[in-house]
Amino acid sequence: MSTAEAIAIEPLSARLRQCTQDAHEQAERAAFLTRLLGGELSIHAWAGLLEQYGFIYHALETAVDTIPNYHPATELFVRELDRSEAIAADFDYLTRNYSTRPIGMQPATAAYVDLIRACRGDAVALIAHHYTRYLGDLSGGQAMRVMLERSYGLPKAGSQFFDFSPLAPLPRFKERYRNRLDNLGFTEADAQRLIAGANDSFRANQEIFAELDEIYAPAAA
Repeated sequence: MSTAEAIAIEPLSARLRQCTQDAHEQAERAAFLTRLLGGELSIHAWAGLLEQYGFIYHALETAVDTIPNYHPATELFVRELDRSEAIAADFDYLTRNYSTRPIGMQPATAAYVDLIRACRGDAVALIAHHYTRYLGDLSGGQAMRVMLERSYGLPKAGSQFFDFSPLAPLPRFKERYRNRLDNLGFTEADAQRLIAGANDSFRANQEIFAELDEIYAPAAA
């Protein structure tokens, strides 16, 4: 079997995972994320990241609204995935209980939001960001919740962002999501755009982590 034939029959979700693996792993190894999940920072660092997520998910949800209901891609845009309300509730909890203060939209976040906004009306481009954010939340995000609880005593009342109970069991939902993605009938050009966009999304997250590390990492002695 030729390489071209192999590409043609490999599910898009598998290609997407394989072709974004390096960028995904680099984002996961970001110094800020390592420090945060290791309990080396304050709860305010999580609040800062959560605040940036608020801008990102608002942009995502707004962009989803621009895709016509008749488009097959809307099968992926399950509204139970929306996080804006949960983020607002969690940030309010942190503000009331830990006196956290907003830091505003950071430059890297603004650049990421612009990437998402540029996808309005373009289902293929939007799926790249939808996939990296929500599939990540349903996978590594669940482990992240445990680590935050362990390191900072974050209670359930302050971690609604991670609660996808309406979609449980999550492994089955993720399988359905990937199956729907595989059956959208995208062309090779669409697939290439999707993969490139997902890599851009992971790199955007790396840049956000780098900026937050400058804000919250302890100063060197």
